[in-house]
Amino acid sequence: MAEAKKVTVNLPRPRGSEAKELFIGVNGVNYLVPKGKPVEVPDFVAAEIERADKAAMFMDEEKDRLLSESK
Repeated sequence: MAEAKKVTVNLPRPRGSEAKELFIGVNGVNYLVPKGKPVEVPDFVAAEIERADKAAMFMDEEKDRLLSESK
């Protein structure tokens, strides 16, 4: 099996009681990505982090839109 390309990600530092790592599961393999420092991860893990960020942003925007419509 080919080795996955590595990329560097740098997640924002945790605030307050927020977890110090981000849990990512891809195809049954789990990763704990530390927050607040650059770390190398396989490219597919970085892609999953990006996908999750986009989904969260979409949900926030949709929630804001629905709340503004209900006023």
